[in-house]
Amino acid sequence: MMYKAKTEGKNRIGVPTREDIVEVQKATEEKTLFLLNVLENQERVIPFFQPIMNVTDGTVTMHELLMGIEHEGSILPAGQFIDMAENMGIISQLDYINIENAFRAMRDTSYQGLLFINLSPKSLILSEFIRRVRGLAGEYGIDPERIVFEITERETVKNPALLDKFVKELKMEGFKFAIDDFGAGFSTFHYIKMFPVDYIKIEGEFIRNAPKNATDRAFVRCIISLARDLRIKTIAEMIEDEEILESVQELGADFCQGYRIKVPSRELSTGGTA
Repeated sequence: MMYKAKTEGKNRIGVPTREDIVEVQKATEEKTLFLLNVLENQERVIPFFQPIMNVTDGTVTMHELLMGIEHEGSILPAGQFIDMAENMGIISQLDYINIENAFRAMRDTSYQGLLFINLSPKSLILSEFIRRVRGLAGEYGIDPERIVFEITERETVKNPALLDKFVKELKMEGFKFAIDDFGAGFSTFHYIKMFPVDYIKIEGEFIRNAPKNATDRAFVRCIISLARDLRIKTIAEMIEDEEILESVQELGADFCQGYRIKVPSRELSTGGTA
């Protein structure tokens, strides 16, 4: 429909036809049935792991957990289904399945590194979330200290009281905590004072622009310096090329991740170099 409006020229409003509405409804129904089928066939939820590299020596001892879904012989990335899953209210169920499959992979490969798990904001309001994940960790012999839950800084702004309760429970169970996209909001530095943070992932836009933009470079340097004083480890995101990698090495980040390091894959191992 947006395409039709564009092709009809500027200052035109595209009014959906009956056929347009039927087409959208059909696509929505197909996606709904597809995701419901995935819940019944949990092996179709595929955990992917993106290596996080130690900037100093190039070793990999940490990974970020991502989710894919098997569909007709290929893998659909999260971006193609996560909005629908959230609208259906099943995103937390998919998260549980993906976490369990990841824990199984950790056990089967004797993985001894850290695993970063990106939380959906909906997980914050589920009272049983931490208890269920703690149970899965026990079932698969995973030490909670090897699991790092991360939430974007944008989400911390929305309900700091709820997040405070969640993080305290999380830490009581032995899990670690990270703030993702650190530096994206206006309350950046307040949150590392407010919460017991173990890691911060620096906003990728600053990292990507640091080699050529003095302001971004100064901001990244400031974050790294403050984190070091507070004994918080830093992870630079969006390492897309050699120039960006050299920049974060010079600025003193502890770890980094991105396509220059390695793309996400089903492989899970530690000890080697990226």
